[in-house]
Amino acid sequence: MMLLNRCTLALFLAGLMGPALADSHYQFDLAGHDRHQVAISARFVAPDASPLLLQMSSASPGRYARHDFAKNIYALKALDGQGNPLVLQRLSPTSWQVSGHQGEVQVSYLLFGNHADGTYNQIDSRHAHLNMPASLLFAPSLRAKPATVSLKALPAGWRAATQLYPQPDGTLTAPQLDYLMDSPLEISEHQLLSFSQPSAGKTYQIELALHHAGTAEEAKVLLEKTQAVVRQQQAIFGELPDFANQRYTFIADYLPGVDGDGMEHRNSTVVTSESSLAQAEFSQIETISHEFFHAWNVERIRPKNLEPFDYSQTNMSDALWFAEGFTNYYGKLALKRSSHFDLDTYLEKVEKPLNQTLQTPARRWSGPAAVSQQAVFVDAGVAVDKTNYGNHFLSYYTYGEVVALALDLTLRTQYNSDLDALMQLMWQRFGKPEQPYQLADIQQALAEVSGDTEFAAAFFRDSIQGPALPDFTALFAQMGLTLSPAKPDKAWLGPLLLNTFGDAVQVQSVSRDGSPWASAGITDGDLLLQLGAVRLRTAEDIDTALKAARPGDVLALKFRRFDQDQSVNITVAADPTLQLSLDNKASRASVKRRDAWLGTKKL
Repeated sequence: MMLLNRCTLALFLAGLMGPALADSHYQFDLAGHDRHQVAISARFVAPDASPLLLQMSSASPGRYARHDFAKNIYALKALDGQGNPLVLQRLSPTSWQVSGHQGEVQVSYLLFGNHADGTYNQIDSRHAHLNMPASLLFAPSLRAKPATVSLKALPAGWRAATQLYPQPDGTLTAPQLDYLMDSPLEISEHQLLSFSQPSAGKTYQIELALHHAGTAEEAKVLLEKTQAVVRQQQAIFGELPDFANQRYTFIADYLPGVDGDGMEHRNSTVVTSESSLAQAEFSQIETISHEFFHAWNVERIRPKNLEPFDYSQTNMSDALWFAEGFTNYYGKLALKRSSHFDLDTYLEKVEKPLNQTLQTPARRWSGPAAVSQQAVFVDAGVAVDKTNYGNHFLSYYTYGEVVALALDLTLRTQYNSDLDALMQLMWQRFGKPEQPYQLADIQQALAEVSGDTEFAAAFFRDSIQGPALPDFTALFAQMGLTLSPAKPDKAWLGPLLLNTFGDAVQVQSVSRDGSPWASAGITDGDLLLQLGAVRLRTAEDIDTALKAARPGDVLALKFRRFDQDQSVNITVAADPTLQLSLDNKASRASVKRRDAWLGTKKL
């Protein structure tokens, strides 16, 4: 998303545009919603009579990989202002040129959508769940101009939830195209709940537009949990962002046939799940917490290499370990501080990314900065060929979360500071004035909050550009916690994706480098037949064979590759999984540090 020019926004809010149709106006006709389609008509006021370029986006704010949304529009037509047909020439898979107009172009097309998440559209008998880059054909020459949206043929009881500006005539407005493209739209018979949250002399309405089949009481519980999260995150920065219209909207779809996801936007977020609140035991609050932290981190504290947003291709960034990984860290920490997580649950939430990061062979090849640049391939990007990501890629969400943990504990135990101070400084220096940052700016901020320039330089050299991580056992010990092997006597062969195939077990993934499976040469496509004395017919049979084994044991493994039976010996290792537990002999100073880290923050 391109940062919204403050002058442009001020003029817009002053009413210079008004409710009249803007240079780009769209109408959504929902008459065909039960067939997964919306009829969209658009009117563009061109700057002159020269051919007008129209484009369908291949990227979406908040996503880092390419998405070819043009595949879902069809029946495209173009007319001039008098309703006469115009020449519409397709220049590329995502662009068209309209010639022969006299300054006004009217376009119509059908949009198909049946995948509800933060990136795509779902249009059915329940709702129209729309992401604008996946929906709108736009004129790049009008990018800086205001845009409007109107709705037609809404089913009874349906209404719009959006961060767009509502007008008295029912039109929805945006000060410029980038704001429109960053504004998801949920049209349905949803519940609308809200609470007021004061910040910096203003009062903001935090809305929950909840589309679900649950009870009013469940909705109330989710709103209360959301309010607690908002307050704890506001306490980190000292204030809320200055949301447009003094309003922020959670657009929540918790319905069957909806994909689990979350997607941040400037003044709203989309959160989706196929599970009901009751089924998920309100675990949807974890996505809500993550996405709301993005209101500061990535929407306003924003990497420079994500600007300006390129709708024709992806923006590559080396800072997603910070933008996404630190957000992952704080999304969970806010839930501990708001008492949604008890201590044991929070420690379990810390254990998972820590184990993934410490045990992956991928860190041999890339530090967090380089891993971030891989997002253009992995962030919901679609490819049919298989990869070896298990051995050379670690998610920047996970890696960044562990880096945030390492930095927070290091600052707390060695520098009488904390990660909250770093985020506050980044907010004041880059987020609040909306000045995009570079990695060197985070390093400088770290030097200031730690008071140690050499430490900051070494940390970025070794743990951001490089793969080094500090001694977590020592760091946790200073927090009154013990990091130790969870099951040191348990037999382990390594992670492997398996599937039942006839009377055998088929390997669905490349084995992890350094694991017993890899040492034995097992790889994708192999059929596992027998391990020790146990005939393998399901993945559970492997667990049965390992129950009688101990680390260091050697088992005979029979497998089939390319229709040829083979045998190999495999040496069982000890389960490397680590666990966190309370140190009952921890010092008072350690317990005090832990309480300061995990305790509720006051506004």
